Amino acid sequence: GGDGITFNDSIYGQQTIVSDFEQWYIQAELKNPVLQWLKQEITISQKQKQLNTALSLPRFDAGYMSEQVIGEQFQGIAVGVSIPLWENKNSIRYAKAKNIAVQGLEADTKLQFFNEMKALHSKVSGLQISVVDYRTQLIDFNNTELLRKALDMGEISLAEYFIGLSVYYESFDKLLEMEKNLNKAVAELHQYL
Repeated sequence: GGDGITFNDSIYGQQTIVSDFEQWYIQAELKNPVLQWLKQEITISQKQKQLNTALSLPRFDAGYMSEQVIGEQFQGIAVGVSIPLWENKNSIRYAKAKNIAVQGLEADTKLQFFNEMKALHSKVSGLQISVVDYRTQLIDFNNTELLRKALDMGEISLAEYFIGLSVYYESFDKLLEMEKNLNKAVAELHQYL
């Protein structure tokens, strides 16, 4: 649209995660939409099984009937029994099998989600340690001032100065790349929170 975009803040804060994976996983599992949908499917399949069981039971009918035929009139209480022998023959078995299948699907999905989140949590923990360690070592071994001083005193050439700076900046770029990977992994980890 031709409008300029202004960035108010260009520094990302340090991303931290809960160190106790089990506690975090419980919260993530409760907010995972796929797992919530599967729980609802299990409830629906259990209700369907109950409905099919109820439909296969005998039905009793009672009421008052009146019938008029020429010359005769019938009135009185009518009672009837309907036994569904072949009507819902396999519907109960189908409902039971569907319920078992949905429960198996839920267990499989939970296991996959747990393993995926456990691996991602371990990755984020490792990346956090690596980023902090790399940052402290980069600060400790920063020799840009010494390189500048050596250049000014004539101890090193301009080419050696640029080579020394390029090593520092390559290390700094590697740190930024590690922080980017950490932030992406944390974003993936927090998608359910």
